Amino acid sequence: MLSSSRFYADTRATWGYEPSFDGALIAWWGSKRGARAVFVGEFSSGKLNIIATFKGDLFHFGWRRYANLLVLTEKDRLWEVDPKRPGTRTDVTPRDFQTWQVIVEPRHAGDSQFLVSYDRSPAVADLYATDADGRDKRLVEQNNGSTESWLLNEAQVPCIRVELTASGMRRYLHRSDADKPWQEMAAVEPDDTLVIWRTDRSGNAFEALSSRQRDKIALVSLDPVTGSETVLVEDGDVDVSDALRFTPAEPADVAVIRDGYPRYIALSERGTIFTGLVLDRGGHADIEISGSSKNGSLLTVAISYDERPYQHYLLNLADKSKTLLSAPAEKLRFFLATTKPVYFTARDGEQIPALLTLPSVAPAPVPTIVMAHGGPARHDSWGYSIGKSFLASRGYGILSVNYRGSTGFGKRYQTLGYRQFGRKMQDDIADAGRWLLAQGIAAEGKLAVAGESYGGFMAALAMAGDDGLFSAAIIDCAILDLPYQMQNNPAGWGLFLGQVMRYFGNPDDPGDLTQMREFSPLHNVEKLRGSFLLTAGMEDPVVGFEQTKAFEKALRKAGLDVTALYFDREGHGYVDWQTKLVRAREVELFLSRKLGGKAKKIDPLALLSKHWIQGRFANGRRNIRARRV
Repeated sequence: MLSSSRFYADTRATWGYEPSFDGALIAWWGSKRGARAVFVGEFSSGKLNIIATFKGDLFHFGWRRYANLLVLTEKDRLWEVDPKRPGTRTDVTPRDFQTWQVIVEPRHAGDSQFLVSYDRSPAVADLYATDADGRDKRLVEQNNGSTESWLLNEAQVPCIRVELTASGMRRYLHRSDADKPWQEMAAVEPDDTLVIWRTDRSGNAFEALSSRQRDKIALVSLDPVTGSETVLVEDGDVDVSDALRFTPAEPADVAVIRDGYPRYIALSERGTIFTGLVLDRGGHADIEISGSSKNGSLLTVAISYDERPYQHYLLNLADKSKTLLSAPAEKLRFFLATTKPVYFTARDGEQIPALLTLPSVAPAPVPTIVMAHGGPARHDSWGYSIGKSFLASRGYGILSVNYRGSTGFGKRYQTLGYRQFGRKMQDDIADAGRWLLAQGIAAEGKLAVAGESYGGFMAALAMAGDDGLFSAAIIDCAILDLPYQMQNNPAGWGLFLGQVMRYFGNPDDPGDLTQMREFSPLHNVEKLRGSFLLTAGMEDPVVGFEQTKAFEKALRKAGLDVTALYFDREGHGYVDWQTKLVRAREVELFLSRKLGGKAKKIDPLALLSKHWIQGRFANGRRNIRARRV
């Protein structure tokens, strides 16, 4: 049995390949001496040779769109560097900003870059431009208090503006150039989706993912004058989940539909070449584009064939070639799991979509974990998951539930979840567990439940009652006090709180607040049973770790079995491999004690990582704290 460190601390793992604007160089993530690093290479004699390595507290990189220059994000600074002269860095951080996010990169030398900033108001963003070196700050459009986003044309002029109205509707405004007035092109109901991109340089031709006047999201072309839509691709059962464009300001090349297994529909000649290259094997494939050259002829992609770990390729659409950049460690392939889409019937007759992962060699029944995704306006999709693969290698089954309220299955299904927290949404999790028992997949006393963020809320509530359906819960970064969360949501959500309130209610309404409290895990501890593994990031900007601390304290006071881990310098979801490894090891040991699955007797690297992150600074300043109590 492979140790948890072989899954979460593979020093040979690489990911996130991106070609430079002309494809002459490729950058990617990897590790060097245990630290995350960015590598840059170029092809010579058919081999990708490393020419530069960048280390530090890096969390993002990207290429300039007009030169082979790399931009590295280190903490709150941007550095521009020529990989062939790696010793010299230029600070290109946008000047005179406290908060900023670049949304449009300069496409030519001398172009401006565009960014949004919350400096003036923490609730709404203003649109600014700077030079590529971060200087010459210019206000392009000040938010009127209702603008959610802008779309720019090739002339760097905003051509689409999206505004939220007091009724919750969204107005999509268009103009053909800077001298023309804004004209409404569409008014969208609160539950509708309309995601627009331009398909010409002038910003007068558009495509969109839209659910206007239909239940499911379709790929459409959009007339900016009349606002009328022409359907390009749609599906009767699920939303069109994505549209892949190899070159900005051109129509989509491939539409993606995830009706259980992914389907890729070619829409252009390049799309046909792409699908031919990536779907060159039998079975199913999950494909992610990680980068492209400026003209879209070179693409870097990560492909998981039949749930095997991702392999990374360079696709040349011009000469129709496919070059392997990296493959996973061979031993990881021995612990394959099989995931298939399933449906089960909830107690009220609703069909609930889910993904069932089973160990490839274990006979049923197996100890099983019911997983609830976060959001709740999200969904789980078929594809390789290192977390599921790790659990399956220990003999566990996993049922990932797209409970009512999830996205991806149309407006009707999503709205079924509104105001159903702790009620019908929660019933879907319990019904999932009972379905596993009825199918003989799981056995009584061998069921756990897991989730992060809102999924952690559901996992905690699933432990209520005397039926003992679930023996254990794994709860990460979780909302555990819903009234507190709704009264302290991030300020930057200001224009996007409408959907949150459609799910949970208005925190300014005393009746809604009472219901939030009635169904919050923290206020129902006396009803909970079983064992709990809690984790939280100490710098979580979305769900404060204080909720987990309060829940831990209440569980202990009630005499329940609790294991808790808190990680400094981690936020809403964990980034450092050491954190992921320590958490995985604790999950392995916790589930082994509670459900009886397999666990490695000793994992030296996981143990060392735990000690290392407990005392990373010699001066004693707290950095990451991982403690099991």
